Amino acid sequence: MSGKKKLVVVLGSKPGAVIPYGDAIYCANAAIGYYAETVCRFPIVVSVLNPDVIHPKERKEGASGRDFFTRQFEMIIASKPERVILTRTGSFGLLRDVLADAGFNPQLTAISVEDRRMLVGKLSGCYDPILTHDFFYLPLAKKFRYAGSLTSTFLKRLLNKRKDCGSAFRPSTGILALLFAIADYGADAEYVICGIGIRKRSEYLGANNKHKRDLPQHVFADSKVLKKLSRRYHLSTTEPEIMHMLPAYQTRDDT
Repeated sequence: MSGKKKLVVVLGSKPGAVIPYGDAIYCANAAIGYYAETVCRFPIVVSVLNPDVIHPKERKEGASGRDFFTRQFEMIIASKPERVILTRTGSFGLLRDVLADAGFNPQLTAISVEDRRMLVGKLSGCYDPILTHDFFYLPLAKKFRYAGSLTSTFLKRLLNKRKDCGSAFRPSTGILALLFAIADYGADAEYVICGIGIRKRSEYLGANNKHKRDLPQHVFADSKVLKKLSRRYHLSTTEPEIMHMLPAYQTRDDT
C-alpha cells in the first residue's frame, strides 16, 4: 500500500460482515472473536471494549448473562489484540488484573466519561447528550421516558459535569471504535465500516438482551455522529444497512 492512504477497518459484530484487508482494524466488543480468522490477518489489531464485556461480575454464578459474557471473554482472550481500549475508566485496576490472570497482558488504556465526551465532540462536533429530531417520531410513552432520561442527565451534571448520560444520547462502542481510529490516523486515512448497523442490534452474533431498555440505545446518537463524521473524513462501508449515510466501499487496486 506504499504511496496510498492508510486503510483502517472498523468492525462490529453484525452477522455477515464483509471485511476488506487493510493496514489496521479496530474491533468493537466481541467482534474480534466472531471474526477471528479474518482479524488475525491485520498487522495492527485494536480491541475497543465496554468494560462490562470482560468484568467478572457478569460471569459469576447466577448472573443472568453468564454464558454470553463467558463466551465473549474467552474469545477476546484467545484473540490477543496487542492493544485494548476500555470505554470507561471504572474498575480499571481490577480488569487489568483479570486479563493478567488469564495470561493476557495487552497495552491497556481506558477513557474517562468526560474525555470520551470531548473526543466525540472534537471529531464530530456532537457533544453528549446528543439530541436528534427522531425524538418527535417516538410514541408518546417513549417521548416521556426520553425526556425524563434527558432531564436526569442535566440535573446530574449540575452537581458533577463528568456524569455519564443515558445510552440513548451517546454513541455505541462501534462508533467509538471509529472515533478512536480517527484519533490515531487522522484525516489522511480511509476508514471502512463493516458489521456495524443501526437497528435490530439484538439480532447481532450472540447478542445478549440482559440490558434491554425501552428506549433505543445509541441509535439516534450513532446516526447523527456518523453523518457528521462522513462530512469530515473519508468514510465508506460494506454494510448495506448504512449505505444511505455512507458510500459503498470500492476495492482498492493495492488490496
